[in-house]
Amino acid sequence: MKRWIVVVGVIGALLVVGGIAVVALGSGLGESAAGDVAQGPADPGATSVVMNDNFFSPTAVTVTHGSPVQFEIRNDGQVNHNFTSDALHVSTGPVKPGQVVTLTVPIPPGVTQFVCTWHPGMVIQVTGS
Repeated sequence: MKRWIVVVGVIGALLVVGGIAVVALGSGLGESAAGDVAQGPADPGATSVVMNDNFFSPTAVTVTHGSPVQFEIRNDGQVNHNFTSDALHVSTGPVKPGQVVTLTVPIPPGVTQFVCTWHPGMVIQVTGS
């Protein structure tokens, strides 16, 4: 019995170490803010995005590509979310329920996906035209 406890303890330690190594080696985008992120509402005319539990609203937007686009992002959900684009290397970082943040980023031509890195399937398509 003691051998099993030791083996399980060692395997558990390896899994924890492995999990930490994966997080440390990954980009970690979404865990903290990256890019031009500000607390509070955006300027008038910003593109508004609402985060709810497991979906963005709207699920697709079209913006002018090239010049910086300002997104006003509001979390109407019950848990933290983020608004992250790996392709653009930007993220709001954690946005708490009830919180509003502004992300300003140039959008390239074509479609760029933004996701919540913590909730698979939570995706918005941003088209630069």
